Amino acid sequence: MKRRKFIKKTLATSFTAGVVGSSLSFPNIALSKKKHTWVAVSAFDKAGILGRAFSNLCDEITRISKGTLNIRLFHANELVSAFESFDVVQSGTCQMGFGSPYYWAGKSPAISLLSGIPFGMNYQEMSSWFYNGDGIKLADEIYNQFNLKFFPAGNTGNQMGGWFNKKIISPLDFKGLKFRMPGLGGEVLKSFGTNVVLLPGPDVVPAISSGTIDGTEWIGPAADLGKGLHKVCKYYYYPGWHEPGTCLESFINLKSWNSLDNELKRLVEVCCMKSNSSIASEFFARNSFAIKKLNEEYNVNFVKYPKELLKSLNKRSNEVVNDYANKDKLGKKILKSIIEYRKLFIFWSNYSEKSFLESRT
Repeated sequence: MKRRKFIKKTLATSFTAGVVGSSLSFPNIALSKKKHTWVAVSAFDKAGILGRAFSNLCDEITRISKGTLNIRLFHANELVSAFESFDVVQSGTCQMGFGSPYYWAGKSPAISLLSGIPFGMNYQEMSSWFYNGDGIKLADEIYNQFNLKFFPAGNTGNQMGGWFNKKIISPLDFKGLKFRMPGLGGEVLKSFGTNVVLLPGPDVVPAISSGTIDGTEWIGPAADLGKGLHKVCKYYYYPGWHEPGTCLESFINLKSWNSLDNELKRLVEVCCMKSNSSIASEFFARNSFAIKKLNEEYNVNFVKYPKELLKSLNKRSNEVVNDYANKDKLGKKILKSIIEYRKLFIFWSNYSEKSFLESRT
């Protein structure tokens, strides 16, 4: 209770309506006469792609609604810690939040599946499942239990396989490592004897430097370069088997969501959809430049996971994900949907994306 009062007092004294221009062009909409003031909290740092992207999303909603829906964003540790974001939006202390579903793994056995599964779907496939399959509907079955509305609002695209200070050749090399890896990938490493640690972004580099952890995965070349992970780790592994296309989310307090009229609801929905696409596009572009820089300027040691190790990881991932999903009925339902769509996408990809990429030189 004291914590909630402190947050509300902080908001009352610091809230200002800062609006940044945006290039997004929307048709004219009939704006609601009722004005709404929301506070959004993020699990991500202010710096970097995600801090900037979610600031833009909030500013864009405010601008296009002409202040009818005014959103002020606080980044991780500006108002609450990264992992408190879910709770303060659920309680209604804040109205909107940003993160990734696997950050809230302790809330529901099924929720991590929404971030993506190891050896699962890439960004294009995840978006197809959310928007053209039953992904959003299934996500809301979880989030509504916590008084929240879910929207995909970004995607990292294909990630890298992590930073290590020793060579990883077989599953035995994971044993005893203190390694940061959230989500179901972390559960897979646990099964090989890894001491998996969940840390928010700002704590990762200090933890490696102090020896608190031995290594980490983060996102990909652009974000990893920005964090300076090449300065504290020797080997940069690929591919990112654990996170082929990680969903980033917007979650909204259900009472606040239901207080919006249909025009404002549609505006929020469309802005989140745009954010989902633009974040993925920016990651792809920046990763392409950053990996070149890591290679040519910093002489980073890029190491591909051995084929036999990837086979072991794939086999164990299937076992872990199935065990995880079978903890409740909703988990089974979500995994069944993901697997069915993944099979369809793989079949189509064999004739399209995969075939083309293999032929391109």
